[in-house]
Amino acid sequence: MPPCQLSAGDRRIACARGSDCAFPKAVPSPIRLAFALLGAVLLLPLTLDAQQRPTERARASMRRVAAPRAQTFTSDLGYVSTSGNAKVMTVNVGQRYNFQSGFWRFEQFVQLVYGESEGRVNSNFIRAAVGGEYALRSSLGVAAGLLFDQNRFSGVARRAEEYLGLVWRVVEGERDTLRVDAGGSYTQQRNVDGTTRNFPAARTALWYKRGLAPKAYVTQTVEMVPNIETPEDYRVNAVVSLVSPIAKSLALRVEYQMRYDNLPEPTFQTTDRIFTTGIQVSF
Repeated sequence: MPPCQLSAGDRRIACARGSDCAFPKAVPSPIRLAFALLGAVLLLPLTLDAQQRPTERARASMRRVAAPRAQTFTSDLGYVSTSGNAKVMTVNVGQRYNFQSGFWRFEQFVQLVYGESEGRVNSNFIRAAVGGEYALRSSLGVAAGLLFDQNRFSGVARRAEEYLGLVWRVVEGERDTLRVDAGGSYTQQRNVDGTTRNFPAARTALWYKRGLAPKAYVTQTVEMVPNIETPEDYRVNAVVSLVSPIAKSLALRVEYQMRYDNLPEPTFQTTDRIFTTGIQVSF
């Protein structure tokens, strides 16, 4: 077969499949899957808010009410250290800040998971985000922000994403909160082998919070980011967190993350799983 002139994205696909020139077989587009997920989520208000009359719900969604000034700050810390027959050290640190005033909301987040075994680093994961939202209606807003992550043990030296999209606050009740994000982003990625990749992507995310008791709650986040230029190159991130209070400003936090890359860098696996526990301090 004569040499094929493939793009960078096609070469990654061919390499992952063990072929030098073969184009990938047709697969269902992850962009279609993302919009299918979004469409399914949009039906949830019919069951979560069925007792409210449609006319009242419609009028409420059209009103834009300025939110009172409020801010929250939380910090998480977990640490494990062993010595003797095995020398292991693991630390996880997290921090989140939320601020709202009038029609504006701001959020900032940082997480670090670092580990050593017998003096050698075996985990070094960093995730950070900063963004803002402006309310167009009581349940609809426009959001923009910056995402950053680093995980050298999955082949990514650093990755930055600028995003812009809409936010639909589907349900905001005393116990249940459901938010849906949909929009686009632009990714700049540098890999551990020195190569770089820049590409546009779609972004669909769902965030759900369920109150269990005073100051106790569980949250679920699911995010899908498909590469628009290479449909097989998509990522799915999911996070489940449980917070249970143990004092006025202290709580026990348990979190499980699943980070899936359908087309990882060569020699790296598709899925990373991160389980953390620690103490959360709220202000």
